[in-house]
Amino acid sequence: MSTWVHAPPEFISYRRSSALPGLEVLSARHSPREWRDIGGGYAVTFLQTWRGNVYYRGRSHAVEPGIAFCNHPGEALVATPHAGLLGSFNVVVLAPLLLQEWLSEYQLGALRPQWRAITQPTSPRLIRAFRRFSSSLETPASDMQVQSEAAELSARLIRELVLGADEDPVHGGPHLRGTARMRECLNEEGGDIDLATLAQRAGLGRFQALRSFKRRYGLPPHAYQLCLRVMRARRLLLEGAPPAHAAAHCGFVDQSHFNRHFKRIVGVTPTQYAASVRPSKRRASGVHWNGVLTGADPSSLAARSDRRRLR
Repeated sequence: MSTWVHAPPEFISYRRSSALPGLEVLSARHSPREWRDIGGGYAVTFLQTWRGNVYYRGRSHAVEPGIAFCNHPGEALVATPHAGLLGSFNVVVLAPLLLQEWLSEYQLGALRPQWRAITQPTSPRLIRAFRRFSSSLETPASDMQVQSEAAELSARLIRELVLGADEDPVHGGPHLRGTARMRECLNEEGGDIDLATLAQRAGLGRFQALRSFKRRYGLPPHAYQLCLRVMRARRLLLEGAPPAHAAAHCGFVDQSHFNRHFKRIVGVTPTQYAASVRPSKRRASGVHWNGVLTGADPSSLAARSDRRRLR
């Protein structure tokens, strides 16, 4: 008696974000097809299970999982899987102007948009950076988070794959004034500001802003922004606001998005948190909860620290 095993269906998706013009992610799952393309941008293909040969620049390149395939805009390629094999992969496509912008922010001095090699091994750090960025496109995420994850990916991608890139670029000192200005903007504008605007107001490049802020405060800007949102939601809950109102007022896209992040940071759901507060305490101006003064803005501690450092 024979058993038929049905192959999983091919699934192809293209993802973009309005917060990041010039970047596209192609994801292919269980693909049996031959791929033909003339790229409109610089592309890096991360092979998950796909194995085969890619004809590019006059020769055939054998590729397999663990390899990044790097190609340039305007050049044709034909990717043929091994006979009978399905495969999965992801492609990051960068518009030439976007890659040039990333290169200028990554390293002082001229860096040409040129890959070190057509096929290159991928490190676990690069794969993790791609997965975090990819996840920000799949789940509800702020513009700040999408741009921050893209900045992390760009730094790792340039460091490992671009010809002439420094391993650890130097951008001067710790940028204390710039990071202090970034924190002020986050506290004043909350969830409405993105990384590009934040970096511009601080007088820094996006990579500089992300790196300096994380070194100063221990969190990247988008994680700091998320903590501010949760902190403000806690105050609303203490004042008796329904969780749905707190979620909408603090910039969460829906209740499940709010619940997930609130529980990850606070340890309980918004409903559990609100139910655990006595009515008399909700009316207090400075409410202690698990040893934390929630009625006051905890970021004021960072502000005082910044003022001392900048004197």
